[in-house]
Amino acid sequence: MTSYLVRLLCFLLMACFINFSISAQTISGTVKNSKTGEAMPFANVFVNNTTIGSTTDVNGKYLISGNLPRNIELVASFVGYETETKSFSLAGTNKLDFKLEPLESMLSEVELKTRRDKKWERDLRRFQDVFLAVPDDPLVSQLEIKNPWVLDFETIKESGPNYVHATAQEPLQIVNDALGYDVTYYLKDYRFYNNRSSYVGFVFFDPKDISDSTKLAITEANQETSYVGSIRHLLKSILLSKSATENFEIFQVLPSDMLRKRTNIYTEELDKSINLVNPDSIRRMPLKNGNYRVFWPNDAEIHYKGKRWRNDYYSDIYYPVSWISAPLGYFDIDRNGIPVVPSQVVLSGYMGRQRMGRLLPHDYVPSESFEKYLAEVDSSQLEYQRWNNLREKPYFTTHKPYYYPGETVWLGGQMLYQNKVMSDTLSRVLYLDLMNEDAEIIQTESFFTQIGKISGAFVIPKELESGDYFIRAYTEWMRNYPEKDFFVRALPVLKKEENIKAVAISNPDLFGDLMINLKDSVFFRDSFKEIEFRVSFLDETEELTDVEFMVSLTDADMVSTVANQKTLINAMDWLDEKQAPANLALGQHQIEYGITVEGQFTRDKKRDPYVNPITLVRDDLADYGIVETDSSGYFRATGLNFTDSATLSIAALDAKQKHYGSVELGVKTKPLFRGPYPKISYETYPRVNDELRFDISGDYILLEEFVKEDEKIETMEERNYGYGTPDREIGEDRLATITPSALAGYFGFKQGGKSIGNFNFGFKVPNALLIIDGASYPFLDDVSFDALMSSFIPSELESIKVYTLNSAVFGMAGAGGVIMITTKKGQRSETAEQTAFNSEGFQQFRIRGFSRDIPFPTKMEDDQAVELKPTLFWDANAESKDGVYTFNVKIPQVLKRVNLRVEGLTKDGLAFEKTFEVEVK
Repeated sequence: MTSYLVRLLCFLLMACFINFSISAQTISGTVKNSKTGEAMPFANVFVNNTTIGSTTDVNGKYLISGNLPRNIELVASFVGYETETKSFSLAGTNKLDFKLEPLESMLSEVELKTRRDKKWERDLRRFQDVFLAVPDDPLVSQLEIKNPWVLDFETIKESGPNYVHATAQEPLQIVNDALGYDVTYYLKDYRFYNNRSSYVGFVFFDPKDISDSTKLAITEANQETSYVGSIRHLLKSILLSKSATENFEIFQVLPSDMLRKRTNIYTEELDKSINLVNPDSIRRMPLKNGNYRVFWPNDAEIHYKGKRWRNDYYSDIYYPVSWISAPLGYFDIDRNGIPVVPSQVVLSGYMGRQRMGRLLPHDYVPSESFEKYLAEVDSSQLEYQRWNNLREKPYFTTHKPYYYPGETVWLGGQMLYQNKVMSDTLSRVLYLDLMNEDAEIIQTESFFTQIGKISGAFVIPKELESGDYFIRAYTEWMRNYPEKDFFVRALPVLKKEENIKAVAISNPDLFGDLMINLKDSVFFRDSFKEIEFRVSFLDETEELTDVEFMVSLTDADMVSTVANQKTLINAMDWLDEKQAPANLALGQHQIEYGITVEGQFTRDKKRDPYVNPITLVRDDLADYGIVETDSSGYFRATGLNFTDSATLSIAALDAKQKHYGSVELGVKTKPLFRGPYPKISYETYPRVNDELRFDISGDYILLEEFVKEDEKIETMEERNYGYGTPDREIGEDRLATITPSALAGYFGFKQGGKSIGNFNFGFKVPNALLIIDGASYPFLDDVSFDALMSSFIPSELESIKVYTLNSAVFGMAGAGGVIMITTKKGQRSETAEQTAFNSEGFQQFRIRGFSRDIPFPTKMEDDQAVELKPTLFWDANAESKDGVYTFNVKIPQVLKRVNLRVEGLTKDGLAFEKTFEVEVK
């Protein structure tokens, strides 16, 4: 035998010996009570995040053997004792003993269950979404926490923002039928913030014994699906220099340009906001403990092309996109690509979807082919989410619970959205119907909703008979959804000589999430009293927190409290509805951004085109717009903004501005009411003559306003030509240095046009309205728009202001957004003179606008007599400042008692409602 063969044989024998010694590695030791030193039989000892584990025998001894990883985190646990861990590297002899500390107190299962309330149930649902699986994961139905009652939640506030903290008295027992494991999870820390969450613990996987071959194949496919495209898959491919062949692309996210708005077009963003990274440039350094340190390129965007995936971020690619950052600039991984310290890696996007339900044990060995993976999104659930994401529902309260004929009803509230991100895309018009017990509509109102806020008023007809009426509220878009989404509120109308017997005030339990305190101070004047009310809002940590709410102050002897009123707290239950209807198809009702008209155009001659431009003019050029018909002649225009009524002139104009054809406006229908209608129980009693006082608009004594002296007279330009505050603005200093491309990014132009903002499906919006030194240039085509914009040199401009959310005031012309430019030479003190509108050839229609504004009066002269009134104060858009809201109100000397009611939402989205009864001393 040659010396080479001898050396080769020795090497092979050594390799076999090494492999055998590794596979034969064992860990042994004992588990004892730290207080008594007694052995603890049947204690659990396992390698964290694996299927490798054992239990102690009657003498407290354990033995673990098998194909063990080099670096081990060993966990020992026993019910009623603190869990203990030890981290070490395998050596020749691996003997580790544990001494477990007894827990000071343990509650029984019965005691734990009896402590659970609605707040705990809400926290549990949120915990399951964060911990187990995202709602649209098809594995959700195969996951279950068998003992959720061991969880306890509390809200913590330290130096930073509040967060919900969870602890578990015992290990969580989780059944994962999808991946084929019974999981024991020892929760160490769970934190839920408004926009992020984290959890840490020790986990043991006990593989299920699956004998059915079909079920086994599905389980293995689910396991492979969970691995493919995961962070573990990516990091292992980087470690082996195979990320490109494994279908990963890595991009560095470039620092954001505040003057450029990032688009959702991948090809547009490449080399502008993201740069492709060569995987070989990612440095990997081996460590002495057998792990590897990966130096990460700041924030990185990861594209995995190995599977198709719905993409919510880019509109032109159809595979998973993730984002990975390393706060330390690096992270350590083991040989399998598993992060050693998970907190070193921050995930979002596709990889951030993985929860406990998708977690595989560290000793899981993936397939090399990746041919078995299954769908990761329940298609029916995805379809439901798309349908549900566009749902909206109004909620409002009225300034008091019942009324009399001729009184004014003030109301305030907000739109609720299943997906708040869509709030600026959904309806701006709310319809309100006053209806009787026979579901007959008595009167109809419409109100503009500004950034989801509802406020308005209407007058009950003087001749209306007493009875149990109700208000129905809805948007045109809501008619595509179940009728139960419509909001209904009881509105009793009493005879003028009767009142309702008051019931005791009953405030809902806020479970310590919010404390609302009231302090009042009374000041005596010559003929009246003045009260200052100070309402403060404190969160569960007794820190002041800001809220948005409605507040009413009523005379407790004139306005009685009524039982079983609808509240915002009840309305919020709608957000938790998860029952999908049988039919998810949307109807033909469209989103409205203002007063909307639709109609039919009829051609005069056969040679007239099928698609025609329709010009609409409101009154004498107060607003105008141009929309196109479809091939059938149908047209629709939305975005008109006016109150009461207006004359709308409509015509189709040819290139020579001559009218042709004819138009007919459609009649807006009302939805049917199928019930049930809301009704509240109450008992009435006769009023005496001196109690006959009513809430009639224009007849109030309320909050005193302060008038500023020597107020500066603003120019039209300083007042934005009367159009209000823009959504964003760029001044002279920045304009002096900005590049044209950065300026275009600042405008936020949508792809394929010059419109800005958010719009609904299929709604064709015009290019942005240009206002230059007060002169308007609406409905420009792309060529004219570009020509006008390119005529300006940024350094010669005074300012540029952009309107998107606040563009409703500009009417139809502002539907595509508004750009207001002020040049250094052209500032105006008055608006540009408008040419009178020639309506010859136009068909004219009288259309109704929004209900007129009836403001709750906010001023009273000192010498004005103060009389008794049912309602003393009302604010539909109250906002606290640093957690406090203060207002003053003047009242007559004889007033004895008032009720102050607040209802709204905290900045964290918690609904609240409370009524205070205050004696005027």
